[in-house]
Amino acid sequence: MINTTSLGIEIDFLPVGEGSRSADTIAIRYGDIVSGDRSQQKVIIIDGGTKESGLALIEHIKKFYHTNVVDLVIMTHPDMDHCSGLTEILESLTVRQLWMHQPWNHSADIRRHFSDGRMTNNSLERQIRVALDAAHQVEELALEKGIVIIEPFAGLKSEDGIITVLGPNKEYYQSLIPDFRSTPDSVASKTLNFFKKAIQTITEAFDLSDEKLPGDDTSAENNSSAILLLQLDNQKFLFTGDAGVPALEKANSYASLIGVHLNNLNFIQIPHHGSKKNVNSNILNLVKSDVAFISAAKDGAPKHPSQRVINALIRRNTKVCVTQGNSICFRHNVSARNGWGPADQASFMTSYEE
Repeated sequence: MINTTSLGIEIDFLPVGEGSRSADTIAIRYGDIVSGDRSQQKVIIIDGGTKESGLALIEHIKKFYHTNVVDLVIMTHPDMDHCSGLTEILESLTVRQLWMHQPWNHSADIRRHFSDGRMTNNSLERQIRVALDAAHQVEELALEKGIVIIEPFAGLKSEDGIITVLGPNKEYYQSLIPDFRSTPDSVASKTLNFFKKAIQTITEAFDLSDEKLPGDDTSAENNSSAILLLQLDNQKFLFTGDAGVPALEKANSYASLIGVHLNNLNFIQIPHHGSKKNVNSNILNLVKSDVAFISAAKDGAPKHPSQRVINALIRRNTKVCVTQGNSICFRHNVSARNGWGPADQASFMTSYEE
């Protein structure tokens, strides 16, 4: 068991993403970090980004966490920018447990949503596995290595009780699968908008009444993201994957149901690399934090992150840090690493292009 009298935590966001395409790679170590006793520590990975970032994550864990054992790997959802690098992790490190959704295992529950009456449970399962190949590869490798796989639905807790899944619940998750972009014969529209919107200049004041956040058009895959709450030493840390407004609202409702308030967080990962499509003013009023981290590609702006989102967070007295080509680390009750300085904070901008 972890000694609860001297708890600390390190949350590392690696600089992942290629060109303007963002990705997520998060490494966490918590417990009695100061003593250096691995038995009093837990190492967690949330998403693995690309293959290249998976390799970088392996070196990071060996160099800074001094271990080749990961207690828990969590795949928030099956998008390639979150799960591709996890095969590298499973190949090179000893992983004790994997949390990932397995949409193909829900074929019997969702088949009624598909128009082809000739489709069987088995044929639907096969088609979903092929469509979500990157996630399926992670599952196959975990099974090959005998790693325990658990689907992260609301209410699931880590063995030490530190991590709680706030969403999605199983019913909501199953309602999303037929609308996955990669799901065959989906009831959702397959129409994609290939036309880039014209660049426009936005002018804002440091005033909530001036705030305009769309908070819409989030894909079913993104809304299926596992939303995770880590509670340690009276601190609360929220990880959101690529979740959108409806998923975040449901997670907040579940948190309230179990007596947890999300309006006084110490740390939050802003969903979907800071996209303006994933949050709105109401969500940011319900889910508040002292510090926010955003994983975004070096050339991801103005889409990732959106300056609108940064402005909205700063209006709520949140300190915002963005990767954009740099590793950034949040720490509590842990000394700074040699050569790692404080992360630069994003600034409020009254005028910007998007």
